[in-house]
Amino acid sequence: MPTILLLLMLLASHANADQPLRVAVAANFRATLQEASDQFQQETGIPVVLSSGSTGVLYSQIMHGAPFDLFFAADRESAEKLAAGGGAAGEPFCYARGRLVLAGGDGALAQLGNPDLSLAIANPVTAPYGVAALAVLARPEFAAGESRKLVRGTNVVQAYQFWQSGAVDLALLPRALAPRATLIADSWHPALEQFAVALTPAADKPALASYLNWIRSDRVLTLISDAGYEPCP
Repeated sequence: MPTILLLLMLLASHANADQPLRVAVAANFRATLQEASDQFQQETGIPVVLSSGSTGVLYSQIMHGAPFDLFFAADRESAEKLAAGGGAAGEPFCYARGRLVLAGGDGALAQLGNPDLSLAIANPVTAPYGVAALAVLARPEFAAGESRKLVRGTNVVQAYQFWQSGAVDLALLPRALAPRATLIADSWHPALEQFAVALTPAADKPALASYLNWIRSDRVLTLISDAGYEPCP
């Protein structure tokens, strides 16, 4: 009987190791995390499945029971709310600091005060980068542009697509999506400190611990920096 029990435990452990890591990631960080995850899978053989969207939408999915192992938010608040409410299995940690840029036109920030230029932002109800964009637009020097056509994407990637397709003249976006665009002073909007939090205990899924170590490695930190993010404070 003990031999049979040991065999069953080993089989269960092997089956668990074959299960993919399920990761929810804010849209702005999707491409960067995909590259890091592809490298992780190549080196370990552990599959990683990413699901991306706006931070607010992913947070809602998690609260309604979506089976993710890890959540990369575009803000600090969402990860900390999960931890405070008992929905997390670890302490939230900062993985990157985002920057906002103005894409389009002649690159001058004064364009934000021109009502004739349409503008795309991420939906501020669900996307931290949308909140940051509204804070910039609320500055007195851009008040003249208040009557502009303002298009809200469901997330930053859709806002980028509106601009790239020519549907709008300008867009306020993460630098990771438009690295050559005009940088916005970070004092003009709430800090874009991006936090992650584990949702599954590492004891239940050992591959998660390996993945978290990989995300914190110098190799991935360099990848994150090269993508246009800044180190955490």
